[in-house]
Amino acid sequence: MPRRFFNFLLDLLFPWQCLYCHRETANNYPLCSDCFNQISIFDDFICPICQKLIIPDANHQSCRQKTKLDALGCINSYHHDILRETIHYFKYNKIISLSRPLSLLMINFLEESLFFSQLPKDNILLIPMPLHLKKKKQRGFNQSELLAKEIANHFKLEYNFNLLTRIKNNPPQVNIKNSEQRKLNVSGIFRIKDKENLSHKIIILIDDVYTTGATMNEAAKVLKKAGAKKVIGLVLAKG
Repeated sequence: MPRRFFNFLLDLLFPWQCLYCHRETANNYPLCSDCFNQISIFDDFICPICQKLIIPDANHQSCRQKTKLDALGCINSYHHDILRETIHYFKYNKIISLSRPLSLLMINFLEESLFFSQLPKDNILLIPMPLHLKKKKQRGFNQSELLAKEIANHFKLEYNFNLLTRIKNNPPQVNIKNSEQRKLNVSGIFRIKDKENLSHKIIILIDDVYTTGATMNEAAKVLKKAGAKKVIGLVLAKG
């Protein structure tokens, strides 16, 4: 029996329950349309330092000295209950099908973004934030890769899952409160495999959650040093 038909039978016989409201849903993932529609989307990309919307000809010179990220796109806050719970079930309960509604939130955000609409699409390269090989084996997947692939396919953008690699399995940032210690914790954790593919590219870094931004900033620093023109972050939630 083909796997697709077998999965269809399972969904028919044992429909998903929404992980938030616990009602049965016709979706082939555990999030109902009512709860999904309660996740509002922020307006557009912002400066990761001053939090102001990125507008044409905006001068963020003082902010540029504090980060290598040129812009940051966030779907909503990590304090949004439904979004937070969905991300948690996706990552830690390994419900991979939740990549569909979560990536759709990112796609909807990009389709409404004035900033994104002005970027040359043939020069964009999507890169997921990499996991260390040990952590990826433990989890079984990289959640950022699943999101990036859905976005790349929708917009027909170039993507590369192997160009940026994580060479150090550093402790989780969530356990470190001091900002300077966070920077030290992520220093030197990334490596570029093929610098030739980065020359003058606009990189969109995909991740699930942005807290202090130290990890994403470290990735942006390595990517720009290797020749990237711009590095833009896109995440589901900002802590």
